[in-house]
Amino acid sequence: MTDGELRKKFQEFIPQFHWQSVETWSTGQGVPDCNFCGFGKEGWIEFKKTETMRVTVSPEQVAWMERRIRNGGRCFVAVRRRHSGGARKGDALDELWLFDGQAIRILKNEPLVAVPLNFLLKKTSGGPTEWDWPKVCELLLRQ
Repeated sequence: MTDGELRKKFQEFIPQFHWQSVETWSTGQGVPDCNFCGFGKEGWIEFKKTETMRVTVSPEQVAWMERRIRNGGRCFVAVRRRHSGGARKGDALDELWLFDGQAIRILKNEPLVAVPLNFLLKKTSGGPTEWDWPKVCELLLRQ
């Protein structure tokens, strides 16, 4: 999957939310991958995967998310950084990086570690069964 199975993992580990996958490539470019609603709060998440420190973000994704945020929307970028390790990569890892949507323009142009810490909401490692899902849920509702 192009989202590193994040869509599936968020639905599995945060089942108390109503999740709606969104596929609008032909009718509304830039719309995030998923809409969620939980405890009276609604938001959008763009899911990304990478083996490195960079993700691919389109100009349309930047424009959509920035417009939504300007109008009071709740937006996030979730990145699964995962690789099996090796001589050049180091130890194997499976991390979740959760960013405030305001980081999307920076993510388009810079590596994950270049995003200011105030936009990095959570970084958790060890794979989906070890990720701090209660904290992720809290952060999705907090904004």
